[in-house]
Amino acid sequence: MGTPAAHRAAFSSGRAQLAVLLIPPLLTLLVLFVAPISLMAVYGFWAIDDNYLVQPTLQLTQYQRIIQDPLYLDTLWSSAGMALLTTIGSLALALPLAYYIVRFVSPRWRVLLVLALIVPGWVSVLIRTYSWNLVIGESGLMNWLLLSAGLIQEPIKLLFTKTAVVIGLVYIYLPYMLVPIYASIERLDNSVLEAAENLGADPARRFFYVTLPLIAPGITAGCLITFIPAVGEYVVPNMLGGLKGIMYGNLITTAFSNFDWPFGAALSIVLLASILACLLIVGRFLDVNRSMLGRE
Repeated sequence: MGTPAAHRAAFSSGRAQLAVLLIPPLLTLLVLFVAPISLMAVYGFWAIDDNYLVQPTLQLTQYQRIIQDPLYLDTLWSSAGMALLTTIGSLALALPLAYYIVRFVSPRWRVLLVLALIVPGWVSVLIRTYSWNLVIGESGLMNWLLLSAGLIQEPIKLLFTKTAVVIGLVYIYLPYMLVPIYASIERLDNSVLEAAENLGADPARRFFYVTLPLIAPGITAGCLITFIPAVGEYVVPNMLGGLKGIMYGNLITTAFSNFDWPFGAALSIVLLASILACLLIVGRFLDVNRSMLGRE
């Protein structure tokens, strides 16, 4: 056994090596995340003149504009609602699909099936979103099938609505919901499920009282990584929503496209603050649940 001094020296050396290893990722985080967000926050307190030149003077003009015009906060609420519907729709599809893949598909085909669901995500979002115009448009595949079958008398006007936006968002973000849920179900200990079965629990009770609580972290992760980017989405609502399905991200894009950088920055900071507030609320709710379950 070494002396205390040798242990302290080894500990200090390990800490130094860890610090050296952490420097590159921390610098990357600083350059690619902290600095741009900080610059965005500063720009939000500036303004532009009649010549679209930025005036670096501290003021609250941009935030007053957001609060006074109901368009911006109403659009933010509407975007949160559509993102919530997207999350619920993705969860409703991903949960039974992931459960079926893990429980009823042989390991030989399981990975191939998951890859088949993920690979479309490698295609450009622009192309995948535009393809839905060919499906749900008035002259699209869906209306052609329904008219041919005699189920409708005139085309359904689904394109350029909020419903079309939610459908497109579910299609885009379904893999993001599927992967963490699939991983959680695959890691389940079969002995726990067998114990519940031996105690007389039917399949439905095993799923709701055993499986569902155990895969809750995967469900939470899937919901978060679906809801957060969906709130700020602008490509899908721009191509499928039109004026009726506009989302908050479209307002930010319009501001920057018009060279009103301070206003675009203020809109972005409001969105970021809203997302952080939602995360704090969700985190608090989960902490309460842990306390109620005696897991603190």
